[in-house]
Amino acid sequence: MTSTAPATEGLFRLLNSYGWHKMQAFVELTKSRTREELDKHKENFSSTDVAREVIAGSILQIAYVAIERYAVRKGKSDNALYFESEINRLIQENPKARSKRAFLLPEEFCVGRDIGHLPMGMIVYAGRNQYNHFGEKRLSVLNEVVFNHLHNLWPAPGNGLSFNLYGDKHFHSYSVLAALGWTDNTKELGYPAYKQDLSDVLEIEH
Repeated sequence: MTSTAPATEGLFRLLNSYGWHKMQAFVELTKSRTREELDKHKENFSSTDVAREVIAGSILQIAYVAIERYAVRKGKSDNALYFESEINRLIQENPKARSKRAFLLPEEFCVGRDIGHLPMGMIVYAGRNQYNHFGEKRLSVLNEVVFNHLHNLWPAPGNGLSFNLYGDKHFHSYSVLAALGWTDNTKELGYPAYKQDLSDVLEIEH
C-alpha cells in the first residue's frame, strides 16, 4: 500500500480531473455551429471517455494485484455461497446454459464487504478482467455472471455508466469503480474509499 500509494493517488487525481474535462467537452459539443465542428467535438467527447476508462482500469489492476497477492482469506461469506448455489440451480434448470460445469467463485477474491450478493474482491476481479480482455469476443462465464449481477442491481445507472456487456462494446472500468463506491469528483473521496477497502482486506492499519 505504501509503495503503490503515489501512483494510485495520482490516478485518482487524474480521474477526478477527467470529470471536469468531460463537462468541458460536453459544453463545447453543445456550442457546435457546423457539422465539421460537431464531428470534432464528438470525437473529443468520446476520447475523454476512453481516457477516463483507461485510468479507472489501471486502478482496478492495482487493486487486483493487491488482493491476489496479499488479501487475508477467511472463506466465502454466506452471500457468496448463496450466489454460487443460485447460479448452479439456474445452470441445472437451463438446458441451453453456456456452461454445464459447476459454478464456483475463486476463494482468493471472495474478500471484502458485500455488494449485492458478491464480495468486493469479485467486483474488482471481473472489472479488471473486462478491462484487460476488452478485445476478446466474450468474457469467461464467471466474469459475465458478475457483470450480469451488477446489471441486475443497476439496470439503468445513468451518467454514462453501464454494466451491460451485450450492448455497444466498450470499457466498463469506470462503471465498476462507481459500483465499488470509489468515485467522487466533487470531494475527491475516491482514493480514501479505495484505501479503506484495500486496508480492510489486507488487514493493515492506515
